[in-house]
Amino acid sequence: MRVTVLGSGQDGGLPQAGADHPLDAKARGGDIPERTGPSLLVESGDRTLLCDVSPDFRLQWWNRTDPPDAIALTHAHIGHYAGLVHFGTEAMAAASIPLHASDSMLEFLGASEPWSTLLEHLHLVPAVEGCWAGYDVTLIPVPHRGEFTDTVAVSIGEQVLWLPDIDDWERWPEAEAVVSSHRVAFLDATFWSVGELDLPRFSAVPHPLVPDTITRFAGLATRIVLTHLNHTNPLCDPGSPECASVHHAGFEVAWDGMTIDL
Repeated sequence: MRVTVLGSGQDGGLPQAGADHPLDAKARGGDIPERTGPSLLVESGDRTLLCDVSPDFRLQWWNRTDPPDAIALTHAHIGHYAGLVHFGTEAMAAASIPLHASDSMLEFLGASEPWSTLLEHLHLVPAVEGCWAGYDVTLIPVPHRGEFTDTVAVSIGEQVLWLPDIDDWERWPEAEAVVSSHRVAFLDATFWSVGELDLPRFSAVPHPLVPDTITRFAGLATRIVLTHLNHTNPLCDPGSPECASVHHAGFEVAWDGMTIDL
């Protein structure tokens, strides 16, 4: 099995449109790498599973000519599903791609255009069983803002865990057990500190802070890769002291194009 990080940024990527944070300026100037929206590609033999479909899908899929063999979605925040537009008639015109998603996610897609046409015209079809390339695909509910749908983590054969969004580890008692049951876990690292946003904005979009995540999962045998970095997160700069401290603690920071072979 091969796992490739297609996008390591938060939904808006880096640089974020219209943003003037110093990290956005560094990315625009080529001093630090750009980051596209959150997405993970899992390959087994010639079979492909795409976990989340970001608005940057066209850029992330540029060197591939075939659609993915299956798709798994975590929730309906824009960075995780908006790239589905590329599977319709106006673009890829995909045919019958199995879609692993929660009932509320499927209901959300079926309730309005342009998403409902993808299902009505069978570009995407709800997966009838939780299996891909011989691996069980399991959707694990996690606590996260539910304006549109619930949120899940995606487990592939208990080898890979894709968990880019969660409100708080404390609200998920199963966190350690689930993370430790996988060989590699890609975990929410949206913010390093509360100070990245003003307090009202931060309170409206809660995420566990990276130092708290490191403390909570330190000592696990699981390979933990931090992803979904907001454009304000100092981990966006590979040369930052914060990046050095993450690596010193035995964790990793995802980047676009990062590949892991299992």
